[in-house]
Amino acid sequence: MLVSALGRRVMKNKLLIAVGLLAGIVSVRVLIAAPGWFKERRENRQFIAVNNLTPERLVARCGPPVGDETKNLYPIIMRDMNYKSDSKGMIAFKFSKTAEESSNWVFVSMQDSNGTDYESPDAKISALSCLDSKK
Repeated sequence: MLVSALGRRVMKNKLLIAVGLLAGIVSVRVLIAAPGWFKERRENRQFIAVNNLTPERLVARCGPPVGDETKNLYPIIMRDMNYKSDSKGMIAFKFSKTAEESSNWVFVSMQDSNGTDYESPDAKISALSCLDSKK
């Protein structure tokens, strides 16, 4: 009886050690992967914020523009909106849509006063931080 109780205690200790090691390995894997998950989540959020940009969303995020000009170039309507950036000077946003009433605005480009085009979501948000949907 003493041997079986001692044997159960040893088995229980081995099982606890194995469970502890497994939990430790899983924890380390999660800690290693977490920064990548956060980076991917931020990039996805920025991608959605920039690629779903409309004049209305731009005004909602960044306030009224310094300049806002709409040109009717039938069959296309172009809209240029200018915002002041602390680091980049003036930033021009270009939108277009067809002259049909049911047409939606399409974000065409973003350019600063030096002629620099901003292509990536990260570059666009770096130039004008209010574009980030997190804010």
